Amino acid sequence: MWNIVYSSEFEQWFFSLNEDEQDSVLYSLNVLKQIGPQLGRPHVDTIQGTELCNLKELRIQHQGYPYRALFF
Repeated sequence: MWNIVYSSEFEQWFFSLNEDEQDSVLYSLNVLKQIGPQLGRPHVDTIQGTELCNLKELRIQHQGYPYRALFF
């Protein structure tokens, strides 16, 4: 199991979401926590064209709307 550390910006964004949106984010975070950064599409993708090595995005779906959270 992987450890997830988040920033104060993420925390502020997360608590601005409604409860259903938070549930969708938590579901995706739990999948990431179980499998880790090697989790592939459609849940995780690598960000191209950045100077940050191994920057990835967690691709969260909520009622047909995409939410993205960056991580490395």
